[in-house]
Amino acid sequence: MLHPHLVRRLLLLLVALSVCPLIWAQSTGSPDDVFWLRTPLPLGTDSFILQPIGRPFFILSCVEDPRFNRLKVSRIRSSREVIDAYGGVWKDYPQKLTFRVTATTSGPGFLKTDVETVREMGDLNSFFLGLQFRLKVFQGLRMTVVDPSAIRLIGMPSDVPFDERVFRVSFDTKNFPVDARLVMEVLSPHGQTLSRFHLELL
Repeated sequence: MLHPHLVRRLLLLLVALSVCPLIWAQSTGSPDDVFWLRTPLPLGTDSFILQPIGRPFFILSCVEDPRFNRLKVSRIRSSREVIDAYGGVWKDYPQKLTFRVTATTSGPGFLKTDVETVREMGDLNSFFLGLQFRLKVFQGLRMTVVDPSAIRLIGMPSDVPFDERVFRVSFDTKNFPVDARLVMEVLSPHGQTLSRFHLELL
């Protein structure tokens, strides 16, 4: 019989994989890689504890846009390029980019050794519903901040208290070039930066 702690870890891993399946990639083991993406494209997971109520929670994010599915990324110095599943060469990111963000009390916490403490008054449900989002775009030394064009709560209605909230957060990316580095940030209701999820193709 499996040890209870092992069972719990296996269940948490299944939760994580169900939210954002793994990337499919072919790597040569060097910085000059050619690889393919699958969507949903996982961007990471962060672990927190909300004080003073002492509630642990997790924030996960991924890109759901089907245009990223089977996207070929070449980082070979002589041919840095991004090619979609139909053979089209991307010069820019899609004009609208949507992230799926999950805030939950059930997650792959055992994958994270560091847990950040967040101090805000109120219950966890209100905290989740008050989360804020923004996108930072880095092009060389220049940084642009983009506010969401749409935030949609999916799943349980907001008037029903729940220990998990799932958001679809969309940004108008204004044709940023594919060599730009994108960082989608999740902030607390009072503006504390909680998570930074990086999307960098080239």
